[in-house]
Amino acid sequence: MRVLLVYAGKHGTTESCVKRLERELSGGNTIDTVDLVKGTVSPLDYDIVVFGASVYFGKLVSEARSYLKNYADVLMQRPLGVFLVCGLAEEYEYYRDKLLPRELREHAFLTVYFGGSLSMQGLSFAERLLVKSMRSAIFEADMDNGEYTPTFPSVLPENIDRMATYVRREIERLVDLKP
Repeated sequence: MRVLLVYAGKHGTTESCVKRLERELSGGNTIDTVDLVKGTVSPLDYDIVVFGASVYFGKLVSEARSYLKNYADVLMQRPLGVFLVCGLAEEYEYYRDKLLPRELREHAFLTVYFGGSLSMQGLSFAERLLVKSMRSAIFEADMDNGEYTPTFPSVLPENIDRMATYVRREIERLVDLKP
């Protein structure tokens, strides 16, 4: 089986999630990983596609939007897994419903949140100011009677592993269908 992991991210979190997913899926199948920021590939030659993208200022990064627009019809003909990476877990469902076409969400065997980060590494000056502001807002929201319980975003390995499990199930299902 040929599996395509296609993704677009801005500052490395999405890439690190995809690398973990790739490690989980290695062994016996052809796994091709394509960073849409660096290039693109048609999903036509693949049996299963996993599409992932980061949410940046409330939008999918432009390369991810373009990929969905250009290949929506092909993606609807393949088993499809979808994941999003964003800094605020409580916004995941809103972003999923707003940014991903309904028909793709409904077609996907899994749509899941891989977590996110509010790291300062690699950010421009304006982006650092925004992240500091977001961190301050989270800090204030997490104060409970003077007690601080941090809820800064982080990558969720259990959700990445869940996607790997679903992909393996799809592989098994497709193998069982072959004559």
